[in-house]
Amino acid sequence: MSYIYQNITGNIAVNLAGKNNASYPFSKERIKSISLCNTHGTDSVGIDLYYYKETVVSSVLNNYDAPVTTPITYYFLKNVKIPIGTTLKLNEEDIAMFNSKEYALYIKLSASDSTVDVIITIN
Repeated sequence: MSYIYQNITGNIAVNLAGKNNASYPFSKERIKSISLCNTHGTDSVGIDLYYYKETVVSSVLNNYDAPVTTPITYYFLKNVKIPIGTTLKLNEEDIAMFNSKEYALYIKLSASDSTVDVIITIN
């Protein structure tokens, strides 16, 4: 088993693992669990956790010579509130099968001063 550890701060979407993530591009491993700990000192945090990919919807090139794409997002947590000092753990049965060749695993926090520690266990 191996682990991915990340400290997340702010409300910008962060690619945790999978497609287009050079640090954690695992392809054959399976996510066993995800631990999300609210480390903010005074506030709860809202969390979005989702799979994301861009799909080519047209082979016609736009003005910038790039294929026309559309984003596809599958949420398994959407604005879930985690109270101060609390950890939410998702187990294997909570997490749909993750195809890291096609999708990226993203997290987005609700506020610019939000802080969360993430531990992903992969097998």
